[in-house]
Amino acid sequence: PEYQTPRGVSPLQSVRAAGLQYPNYTPFKLPNLTEAPFTDRGLSADPTKSRLLKAATAITHLTPEIGTELAGLQLKDLTDEQKDDLARLVAERGVVFFRDQDLDVHEQTAFGAYFGDLHIHQMAGIIPDLPWVHPIYKDETAVNGRSHQIWHSDVSYEIQPPGLTLLKMDTLPNAGPDGGLAGGDTIWASGYALYESLSPKLRSFLETLEAKHSGLEQAEKALRTNGCLRRDPIETIHPVVRTHPVTKWKTLYVNENFTKEIIGLEKRVGDGILDALYRTVAEGYEFQVRWKWTKNAVAIWDNRATFHTGIFDYFPHLRHGLRVAPQAEKPYLDPESKTRKEVLQQASEKGN
Repeated sequence: PEYQTPRGVSPLQSVRAAGLQYPNYTPFKLPNLTEAPFTDRGLSADPTKSRLLKAATAITHLTPEIGTELAGLQLKDLTDEQKDDLARLVAERGVVFFRDQDLDVHEQTAFGAYFGDLHIHQMAGIIPDLPWVHPIYKDETAVNGRSHQIWHSDVSYEIQPPGLTLLKMDTLPNAGPDGGLAGGDTIWASGYALYESLSPKLRSFLETLEAKHSGLEQAEKALRTNGCLRRDPIETIHPVVRTHPVTKWKTLYVNENFTKEIIGLEKRVGDGILDALYRTVAEGYEFQVRWKWTKNAVAIWDNRATFHTGIFDYFPHLRHGLRVAPQAEKPYLDPESKTRKEVLQQASEKGN
């Protein structure tokens, strides 16, 4: 099938990305989301993750804080036990990468659905008959692509934002100086490590705060640009610091795209705190991993404990991938939870 735009088929006819070209904005209405039960598959994992890791031919930790690449595995062939181990590995490492995946859109959908109910975006383009598949698409018409280079966690305004998120990239930009493949990298940052980098007094203060996350601006932009709105846009209050249900580690949970204000603080004070946290995310290079995509590579990240941004350095070339995002729990802060370093230190002391 071919994607359609609100204004018809784009003039770019020569490229076919996995047989799917343009995002479909056909309007249809969905019921508003309500809180639903969720159990993280990572809670069923072997803490050593041996069922998954022993099957890999190579394990490469790309940075000390975040990002691991596994070789020799096909996601569609993983057992349920290996998927559980993968959920725990992603929860711990933030993002896990796989190259050369033989995974079509239906297999990707089924794989994602193992981890939770698949999220349908309130306004983004979709694949006909697969509304939970979100095309990541930019070509020569994406003149405003740099506006997407903001560090964020996806749709954090939802009552239950996505947890594990799977993106497969099938078409890469020919943006190199010689016309070869180059451009379109993605960067992730660890919410665990960023939170640990703050002073103890600031961490304690942030743990008392909640923030408003809003989908209103995104919805208004969609309507201004002839898009569609499938649900009523919402604003939701989430803790500024949340606990991951599998690792029990604390992570920072605010982002520049969707976090609008800190509840209960004077606006200029709250905005100052948020701006400082956003700078920490953007400038914390030691907490980041930059991934250079190859054809049919897959990234699986934990949207609860990471931030990410795409690098729009390939205009006017085409970049295309498909994303599915299982929903997770409603964000919460467990007062008994600890930082990652504290948990790992306690485990090390017990081992000794």
